[in-house]
Amino acid sequence: MRPPKILQTTTFRLAAIYVAGFAFAVAALGVMTYFVTTRTLERRLDTAIAVDMEALQADYRAGGLSQLLAAVSTHEHSHPNGPLDYAVIANGSRLAGHLMAWPFVAGWSTLPYRESEGDDARRRFLVSNLNGGVTLAIAADPEEVDEVKEAIFYGFLSAFGAVLILGIVGGIGLSLALLRRVEVIRRTAEAIIAGDLSRRVPVRGSGDDLDRLSQTLNHMLDRIGELMESVRAVSANIAHDLKTPLARLRQRLEAARVQPDEARKAAVESGVAEVDEILATFAALLRIAQIEAGTRRSGFISVNLSETFSTVAEAFAPAAEDAGQKLTATITPDLTMMGDRELLTQMLANLTDNAIRHAGMGATIVIDLRRDTKGIVGCVSDNGPGVPAAELELIFRRFHRSAESHSVSGSGLGLSLVKAVADIHGIAVHAEDATAGLRIVLRFPRNTPGQSTGAGDSHT
Repeated sequence: MRPPKILQTTTFRLAAIYVAGFAFAVAALGVMTYFVTTRTLERRLDTAIAVDMEALQADYRAGGLSQLLAAVSTHEHSHPNGPLDYAVIANGSRLAGHLMAWPFVAGWSTLPYRESEGDDARRRFLVSNLNGGVTLAIAADPEEVDEVKEAIFYGFLSAFGAVLILGIVGGIGLSLALLRRVEVIRRTAEAIIAGDLSRRVPVRGSGDDLDRLSQTLNHMLDRIGELMESVRAVSANIAHDLKTPLARLRQRLEAARVQPDEARKAAVESGVAEVDEILATFAALLRIAQIEAGTRRSGFISVNLSETFSTVAEAFAPAAEDAGQKLTATITPDLTMMGDRELLTQMLANLTDNAIRHAGMGATIVIDLRRDTKGIVGCVSDNGPGVPAAELELIFRRFHRSAESHSVSGSGLGLSLVKAVADIHGIAVHAEDATAGLRIVLRFPRNTPGQSTGAGDSHT
């Protein structure tokens, strides 16, 4: 928080810009006020002198020199300390008035003037040459005008200085406050870089921009933590799930070395099957990674969900029949959304295949697609043994398999791929208990374009 660092902050620079702008406005207002006020006061002073000059000239024209002298005396006695001083001059001599000096040139002028007390001052003069060699001079003391000018000048100069001082102090104060909070964020980031993923940016609860930024960063860190945990879990699951088939494959290859040709051929075929299963697991992982990368989102087109659901239902009906099950579909026609047709088909195919493999003999599998008040919703449900309630939120994790499903072949990645496809399309997917069995619900986004409800439902 050294001074150079403070001066480099955006807050201080913005404060400096605002202070400079406000100071310029104060200066401009001060200059305008100074000149307008000064001009107005000077004009009023000149007007007062001119009005007196016209009145005295009228007295001279009406009654000559004697009436002029009487009028000047009356003016001075009426306002002995008034703003105006007078002098009536004839043949170079002052006949009346208190003015001690005056200009010799007729008209307006402002000249230095020495007061009777010996003080130096200024006077605003108006001199008029009258008929008969008489000169009339009227002077006013502009001291009040000067005092107002001085008050305006120093008043706005003080305001200008106050603006600069308060602006600089405020800018430094804001910069220090910002630097302290930024420093907290920086230290948190450094700790996370060093490996402490549990650190989070403190939130003051004020609701300001930095608080919102801190909350966003914390959400991001939470998500990164979840992803890191997921990576660790996936790595552990891959090692665990591949260890068994690889161990079996090695045992079979070891046994095949000493077995006769026919037994060796059977062992090789069994080994190839094991390798195919391992390759299928890696292919599923790569597929999920590609989907989660979101690279296919740019190629979204309008997809007829109704046709996709119908196609999958028709394709899996024979498989369900072979497994001793019944597959039915209730699909509202002409429901569409923007997406990837291949991925959406694979998502629904995985859900249907998962239901067929786990529902058991005699089960009924229902595929449903409709539109309700909240938008388009799809379901794949069965009346099989279902999933324990505690595991409903876990079934979409990679390699997760419940204790009841270990007797069924599979890698535990089918529903993970369903979740990846749903996420990239903005589809909310969740599992819930059916009356008996399991129901997977797909809630499609409300902003899906081209939605429409047909006159009736199609059944398969």
